[in-house]
Amino acid sequence: MRILYTIVILVVVSVVSLFSQGKGAISGRVIDVKSGEGLPSVNVKIKGTYYGASSDFDGNYVIRNVNPGVYTVEFLVLGYKAVQHTGVKVKEDESVVINQKLEETVLTLDQEVVIIGEKPLFRPDETSSLRSISAEDMEVSVVENINDVVSQQVGVVQTDNEIHIRGGRTNESAFLLDGVSVQDPLAGTGFGLQLSAEAIEEVQVITGGYNAEFGQATSGVVQVKTKEGTEKYFGSVEYRFDHLGLPKASFQDMNSDIYGLTLSGPEPFTTQLLPAIGLSIPGSLTFFTNFYGGFSDGFMNARAQKVVSSIFYDTRFTPRQENNWFWLGKLTWNISSLIRISYSYNNSIAINQNSQSLQTNLEYTEPSPGFQYEYQNILDNALTYTHRNQFHSLALTHTLSNQLFYEVKLTHYFTHLRSDANGKDYTQYQEPKDINSPPLQYYSPGSTKYTPGHDTLYVIPGDGFWDYGNGYTWHDHYVSENTIKADVTYHLSETNKFKTGAEVKLQEMQNIDIYQPWVGALGLNNDIYKVSPTSGSMYAQNSVTFSGMILNFGLRFDYWFPGKYVDNAVNDPSVVTIPDDIRKSYKENSYELFGQRWKGRLSPRIGISHPVSDNQMLFFSYGHFSKLPRPQFVYAKLNPSSAQSTFQKFGNPDLNPETTVSYEIGLQTQFTNDDVLTVTAYYKDIFDYVSTRQAKVTSSRISTGNFITYVNQDYARSRGIEAEYRKRIGHWFRGSLSGSYSITTGKSSSADQGTLVARGIEDEAIKENFVSWDRPFQFNLVTTFNVVKNEPLFDFAPGVLDDYSVYFRFFYQSGKRYTPTMLSGYQPNGRPIYVSDQTNRLGAIGEDWFWVDMNFEKYLSFVGFDFTFSVQIKNLLNNKNSTIINPVTGKGYEFGDATPTSWNDPMYPDLQAPVSPYPYNPARYLSGRNLQVGMKMKF
Repeated sequence: MRILYTIVILVVVSVVSLFSQGKGAISGRVIDVKSGEGLPSVNVKIKGTYYGASSDFDGNYVIRNVNPGVYTVEFLVLGYKAVQHTGVKVKEDESVVINQKLEETVLTLDQEVVIIGEKPLFRPDETSSLRSISAEDMEVSVVENINDVVSQQVGVVQTDNEIHIRGGRTNESAFLLDGVSVQDPLAGTGFGLQLSAEAIEEVQVITGGYNAEFGQATSGVVQVKTKEGTEKYFGSVEYRFDHLGLPKASFQDMNSDIYGLTLSGPEPFTTQLLPAIGLSIPGSLTFFTNFYGGFSDGFMNARAQKVVSSIFYDTRFTPRQENNWFWLGKLTWNISSLIRISYSYNNSIAINQNSQSLQTNLEYTEPSPGFQYEYQNILDNALTYTHRNQFHSLALTHTLSNQLFYEVKLTHYFTHLRSDANGKDYTQYQEPKDINSPPLQYYSPGSTKYTPGHDTLYVIPGDGFWDYGNGYTWHDHYVSENTIKADVTYHLSETNKFKTGAEVKLQEMQNIDIYQPWVGALGLNNDIYKVSPTSGSMYAQNSVTFSGMILNFGLRFDYWFPGKYVDNAVNDPSVVTIPDDIRKSYKENSYELFGQRWKGRLSPRIGISHPVSDNQMLFFSYGHFSKLPRPQFVYAKLNPSSAQSTFQKFGNPDLNPETTVSYEIGLQTQFTNDDVLTVTAYYKDIFDYVSTRQAKVTSSRISTGNFITYVNQDYARSRGIEAEYRKRIGHWFRGSLSGSYSITTGKSSSADQGTLVARGIEDEAIKENFVSWDRPFQFNLVTTFNVVKNEPLFDFAPGVLDDYSVYFRFFYQSGKRYTPTMLSGYQPNGRPIYVSDQTNRLGAIGEDWFWVDMNFEKYLSFVGFDFTFSVQIKNLLNNKNSTIINPVTGKGYEFGDATPTSWNDPMYPDLQAPVSPYPYNPARYLSGRNLQVGMKMKF
């Protein structure tokens, strides 16, 4: 009893001691840096908590009853630069004094924030899942372009050259360059214009809960901010390569060369030439320009003798199998502290034979790594893809007062993609053939090897590779897009910001698709159209902060005019592939304005972030998001002259935008100023997914019967949980560990699912299945070690073993999904017969992916120049990661493995024709270990 009494007393004393623990305080004075006078009404708050105060008439403030801990203190008042003190330590029964001078500034799009101390890892102002990657982060990591940056973020899956954000299809994300979309809607890849990592100031990847200002995205937003010129001249030259003469068993030589050039500074004409003749312009003018050239033969050990582009100077810019050219030029004119004008020009060109460059076509093709393996013996006859993007942007930012500013942007975006047989016109195509070359080989039925001399003999079919002819398609499209965008931001107070804006986008699209061009005048199947749709949006959003809580709420309205092409087709009775019910529905569900029909969609958004304890924030978001259907789903074959048979697929003018309703909740915890953990859970319902179905047509012009059209009838959902832990130690270590578990299911993985069912290629789907890009588990560990100048490890060899950085990325991901096969018997020759389990479509997961990337950089200074020598190794451990799955084994095919009956098995040769080449496809695995060395000179 005495022991129990003693324990109770100790517990009571401990609890009383805990609650009576001394509090701390933060106090000081805020003054104007010019006048030295106190500034009243300055908001002084401890970010991520409810603690805060306002300065009095003399600028004095005090925050009492602060729990001991490490905090970030922010000073904020309109008309002055915001200042943040990070790593402020508050101790028990002590008061921390912070006196702060504030400098006047004007309101701009990116509010200036002065950080005293380390940049904070804790972001309590965010109500969405946002990850910012700075230019410094990209410089030390293993990235070359924007795709590389995006694919490394948690919640993003890259497979078969496609990028999927939180389970969405590849085209469901928005890709913005300096605030304006630069996507190619006809390519179906989700991206359009490409950029070098050297041209990027910052990348923001928003995977959930984005504000009303972002539209035409149901999965995520990728927002890229390009660099601007500086007041001092700056430049760099870079060269990297991998053809080092090393043994191929150890390192894959892809014959790669990468060149980079950057120049920046004050524009010389206005800063030097005009003053020399007594003229000048107000303000300052700076420029920034970047050039990138990347060339490689890839890791397939196969290349065309010449890669020919029919729309970009033939072979002049195609020294290798894969050719990329990017360049950016930007002028920024700061007329005064209140007015800024900028103009930029971007151009990117990709020329290659990667079939994933175009993911929209007349005929459905299985997702693949993109290597045209059937043409590997005649790659000079295979399809070549040229994707050219040009972007002009003129922006004006004008500050009207300490509370109000606006921004207006005028942009022109042009994208052109040509797919042809290595430069040939479609009239020059020849049908591909797999020819048996003498001496001919024979075998008899049931034999497990070639046995000539039997009574019944069969000629062995070709080897599965085309010996003659060209690819199956000829494709050409362009999009010309003019956009005007205006945004107004009004700060009602330091804690209340209102933003509104509108956008109008005028487009001209032309698409030409010809399938099997050697048949007839325009192929076996074709689609040709030219349309001029108009779209736009209006939005309003408000951000309110009170007592440490942040509330973001907004409403977005998107509208869309499909154009006269659609309106005329609906009113034209000769377009027999538009059923009467679709004509009626289109007129009932759309509105008329200026003689054209239009549709609209409202999307509410809300996000909340509030402290649950000191340095711990809970955030929640809910929103509706929409994305216009792909153009071919609407416009395909609405021209009566393109409708040749009911075998083809026809557009539906009454399609609605796909809509996602998304929920997200997360908890962000700061253990110390250098340790932050974020855990997020999300759920998404995706409605009005586009799929295909059969409809009836009766016409004397085309065959009577069923035809395929597009409809809003599919549904999908995605749910998951993500976690990210970020850590830093002084100036020498930065690291992050992130992981996710997610599941994405739907009625189909592509809009062509109904077509495959109608043709008997696949069984009817009667339930939700996993989608093909679903990868349940993903883990990513990134570490960067910096050894600064004159501070070598263990004080060993200063001046030699210092001033370098080492970057590692460890990546793990679940393998690709596939439909498993079941053993159903044996053939007479003993070969097992496997049947696809369509009741478990995409229910199995292939062999997991894992690789390690490394980058070592050594920094030197010599004769006034700064040099960086780098050694970059991708897939350091040379792991084999399967991209084409053998559904019998769940791995990439190796000789001797059992294979599906639909594949030709070299262990059991038979009469199948053509012989499936996939078991030997070098693209069935991702690239192996690759080493690049490089040098960069800054001046």
